[in-house]
Parts: sequence; structure tokens; C-alpha cells
Amino acid sequence: MKHFLMAGVIGAAVLAAGAATAECREVDAAMLALPLHAFDQTGQGWRSLDAEGCERQTAEAIRRYRDLNADALGAGADTLLWHEAQLRAAAGETEEAIRLMLRSREQDSDEFRPYTDATIAFLRGDREALIAARERLVSLPKPEAFARAAARYAETYPDHPPLSWPLNLDVVDRLIACFGQPYREAYSCEAPVAWNDD
Repeated sequence: MKHFLMAGVIGAAVLAAGAATAECREVDAAMLALPLHAFDQTGQGWRSLDAEGCERQTAEAIRRYRDLNADALGAGADTLLWHEAQLRAAAGETEEAIRLMLRSREQDSDEFRPYTDATIAFLRGDREALIAARERLVSLPKPEAFARAAARYAETYPDHPPLSWPLNLDVVDRLIACFGQPYREAYSCEAPVAWNDD
């Protein structure tokens, strides 16, 4: 469920460009003791640490949280793995990001694997695999429960763009349009989508 819950959120919180910060905030004991939702989905948790240039430190905060709360996380661990992986990719730690994404992928349902595969293909510099993952993503049938889930998402996150199906297609299209750029830049690039080789 990681991508379903987070579609549209991660772009602003993790990878939005901003002014470089001279100093990165440190995670404290109170933050590490937060319940999973508060730590992962609100401004009380790791998102309060993230700033341009602080991705590595923020990823380390997530790793520490995972280590300290391993017994209580259950299915929530894959969401944290994914966010840590994205931060490591944004920090240029490509091999560690791929390793974490592959671990997270083990928990993915069929509708989320194409997005994960597309991201890994981008990080590996494999444009052909990236486009193939996009094709798998657009071929997914819309789940019957999607409209209800999208309505709940809109209520919970009124300041974020609404969900559209398939999830994360916009991200994958940006990765294709800005292929070869660093992940941080490609994730939020505004280049026109021109991925078709025709």
C-alpha cells in the first residue's frame, strides 16, 4: 500500500527544490517515539527534517526509526523503506536506494510493482526497462475501490493534487522525460513528456 497512500505527497515533501540549507536538523528521541503514521505522514516526523542537501541525514533518521521500532512496524515497514530509498536516491546513494527499493518491492502488490520497477530502471540508467514498466503501469485495470480511496485521500490531504489512475504515472512520465538527470531533478522536472521513440 505504500505508493497508494503516498501518491502526490512525496513530491512536495521529499523532492521539491528549495534553497540549500546551511545546517540539517537532527532527529530527536521524541520524533523516534512517534507512532508510524505521525512519523511517516505528518510534519511531526521525518518530513520536518527534509530540506535540500539534507536527504542523507533524513534517510538516516528513517533508518533509525525503522531499527528502533522494527517489532511494531509490521506492514508499515515497506513504506518507510520506500521513503528512505527515495531520499537516498535524491542524495546520490544510488546503489543503496536500489537495494532498499528491491526490499520494499517484495511487499508490493501487482498494481504497485510497475512504479517500483520504473524507478529502479531509472536509477540503473535502463531507459528500455523504464518504458516497459510504464507500459505495464498504464495497462493496469482500475480497482473497483479506487474512487472511494481517492475520495478519502482528498479529504485527508486537501492541499495535495487528487489521485488519478494509474497511480504515479505522472512521476514515471517525468522520469522518462528527464531521463539521465539526477533522481532529485527528474522526479520533479517540468520537461514535456517526449518518451516515445517514434
